[in-house]
Amino acid sequence: MKFKVAQENLASSLQLVQRAAAARPTIPILSGVLVETSSNGLTLTATDNEIGIRLTLPAMIAEDGAFVFPGRLGDIVRKIPFGEIAFEIDNSNNTANISWGRSRFVIHGYSAGEFPSLPEPGSAPALAVSKTDLRRLIRQTGFAASHDDSRPVFTGVLLVVAEGKLRFVATDGFRLALAEAPADIPADQTFRDVIIPSRALAEVAHVLGEEGDGPVRIAFSDNRVFFEASHERVVCRLIEGQFPPYKQVIPQSFVTRLGCNTQDFLSACERASLIAHEVGQAVKLEISATTMVISASKPELGNVREEISVESQGDPLEIAFNPRYVIDGLRNISAERMAYEFTGPLSPTCMSPEDGKENSFTYVVLPMRVG
Repeated sequence: MKFKVAQENLASSLQLVQRAAAARPTIPILSGVLVETSSNGLTLTATDNEIGIRLTLPAMIAEDGAFVFPGRLGDIVRKIPFGEIAFEIDNSNNTANISWGRSRFVIHGYSAGEFPSLPEPGSAPALAVSKTDLRRLIRQTGFAASHDDSRPVFTGVLLVVAEGKLRFVATDGFRLALAEAPADIPADQTFRDVIIPSRALAEVAHVLGEEGDGPVRIAFSDNRVFFEASHERVVCRLIEGQFPPYKQVIPQSFVTRLGCNTQDFLSACERASLIAHEVGQAVKLEISATTMVISASKPELGNVREEISVESQGDPLEIAFNPRYVIDGLRNISAERMAYEFTGPLSPTCMSPEDGKENSFTYVVLPMRVG
């Protein structure tokens, strides 16, 4: 097996792929990266048997083959100067010769035959969504998933296919985030609701990057989901269990509704959170017809009071929140203006973009009880 590849391409690809490698593997080979050559170039694969990532990058292939490099390959490549790197693999003793300029590095690896096969989607039901929309769906919901492994269902994001749209839902029991985007859904296929680990979706977002567009194919098997783009694939195991009835959590009627500038509200909450930054500390909102007062106090630190203009309908209201929860929601509203609806001082509240256009985002957060 012989090939040459650009250092900058290999270093960036390894950084992404190795996110799926096992950090504390029970099988040493799972800490490594499978490297394969093909007519498409160089294919890199890593997996911990829960999540798998595969990337293809251009390379000059002189001799086909496959080899599992140890996890430290990424560290080695990052230390090599920009330019072309040559690899020559001796499969008889599982060693790799890496050379550039007048330098040479030899490392030991594993036989490719020992590496677990990454599952294939085959003829599993599939749909397509744009990279831009998928990035947004992940960003607008993944943050609301729980990190408490004692409740596995809450650590995932529910994926629902309905009415020509792809819907993501996440909740940790204190807040709920829902986002939708149009999708290309085959009319002859049906899709069940599935729960995807939020960690896996975070890796999908990393692999897709922050720029570029194009379709992403999402396929579903009995216990896995596959995300495939032109040169990338992420596969992960689904979470088994029953997701909470999220539709029942979203309020349908309100006693107070306001509209305001999203950035003004966000900035005021971020400043107030500097006072109410400890667990159990609240930011208070006092809502009247044209004004919302955001305040927080802590005897040993001080207090803050800010006033922003709003357009409010319904009853005046005083309510308190965990500031982090409100800030998380506001940061995921890209519209200039947002709507915030309240069902009472101790009942669920709901925020969303005020324009109500497609690609909707809905965020439900529970208030705090304060003395």
